[in-house]
Amino acid sequence: MPDILDEIIQRRREDYRALGPTFGSAIPKNRERPSYHFLAEPGVVLEIKRASPSKGAIAVDLDPVALAKVYAQAGAKQVSILTERHYFKGSLDDLVAVGRSGIPVALLRKDFIQFAEEIDISYRAGADAVLLIARMLESRQLRQLASLCRDRNMVPFVEVRERGDIAKLLAVCTDGPVVAGVNSRDLRTFLIDPLVPAALRGQLPCKAVFESGATTAGQCRYARSLGYEGLLLGEAAAREPSQASGFVEAFTRADANRNGKFWREIGERAKARNRPLVKICGITTIVDAELATRLGADALGFVFAKSVRAADCSLVERFHASLEVPVDAKRPLFIGVVTSMEDALGQQALSLAKRGLLDAIQYHGELPVQALAMLDEYFEGGGVGRYAAIGIAAETDFTLEHDLYLVGEPRVLCDARSGAQAGGTGRRIDGGVLGQRKAERPLWLAGGLGPETIGDAINRFHPELIDASSRLEASPGIKDPQKLQRFFEEVDR
Repeated sequence: MPDILDEIIQRRREDYRALGPTFGSAIPKNRERPSYHFLAEPGVVLEIKRASPSKGAIAVDLDPVALAKVYAQAGAKQVSILTERHYFKGSLDDLVAVGRSGIPVALLRKDFIQFAEEIDISYRAGADAVLLIARMLESRQLRQLASLCRDRNMVPFVEVRERGDIAKLLAVCTDGPVVAGVNSRDLRTFLIDPLVPAALRGQLPCKAVFESGATTAGQCRYARSLGYEGLLLGEAAAREPSQASGFVEAFTRADANRNGKFWREIGERAKARNRPLVKICGITTIVDAELATRLGADALGFVFAKSVRAADCSLVERFHASLEVPVDAKRPLFIGVVTSMEDALGQQALSLAKRGLLDAIQYHGELPVQALAMLDEYFEGGGVGRYAAIGIAAETDFTLEHDLYLVGEPRVLCDARSGAQAGGTGRRIDGGVLGQRKAERPLWLAGGLGPETIGDAINRFHPELIDASSRLEASPGIKDPQKLQRFFEEVDR
């Protein structure tokens, strides 16, 4: 896939050489509007966006002033204006027009800024904050541009996404105030991954904005659950301005919570690993739990459903209190697997989660979209980590995976479906079916994974997380130490 970011940067440099820092727009000699504080309180940054390289035309004929008024009426305290000419069809004329309109919102100039002169142009055009993309700027250049922003009472809005970007951000933070942004969209490929902001939030020493990827209220709530003070939302609002107030309300009424904490931990672990995350499920003995932990398990699954691998409250309590973790390792996450939240076993899992003894609930039952919403209600808006597992037997089953992404789920576990049995069948998802899955997000894979099959699964499908249970057993519910050892050897190859 071509590197779109490099293409945009090169085209913009050519325009800069031909047209100068105004890119042909008429910029006031002096700033004509008062300054507004960018992200003074948690909120949504709604974007004036005509097009994008990934989506093509979005709202090419929009009126920037009229749209900014709609956004302000929807409750947005800050508006982002894309001013890049070719790929996003924006212009500094849009920024000037909205700045002159008198709408009392902070304005973010969003562009691929590279030159010092552009900072003064942004200020005179009416900006209160300026996007600076860390991956396309050297550290010294980034600090210089950020300093020029502060000199003009504007906020440097520094976008980060990769490991090297964080060091640049930390250097900028030593110089003065800054707001960070983490783009869930990769500007090189324009693929979206909402787990990237989850992985990075703990490394950001300042206010931060979750950028891109949110098109539904559930996705807005997810962004807030991670601890982000802001959400930059472009395409969905520009296409349907009437929905803007719903996006603002969804984000501002949510808060950081345990579900967000869980996804931050998953994101950090996935980013740190050079192999798939491993969940060993169906744990029933402390011996198996400790061996899996020593071998490098990232999560242990405890089944709270009718099964030969069923756990109970006392078992998890003992594990939580006595599990020995190697000095150089993290404690594995404790996951309660349920097929129903209404039966006695499901209620046990919910009770353990409420006490903080389970890090997350894996729901492996019917109607997962509704069930996860019920979990949030039960735990008062996100008081536990949770995700869904779905059965896959045909390509059409992946529709449910997509539906879960739309309501804000960053990952879904895909398991082999066999009749009415939810997991633990020892069967794999048919490779031909799995090959038809659209790569919207990295794959979480379960079903028939053991020492003999895991190598092929990793090589063919590159899962981010693998979930293994029955093929690691000596007898139902009891793990085979040799199989566990061989399994991890194959994973670590």
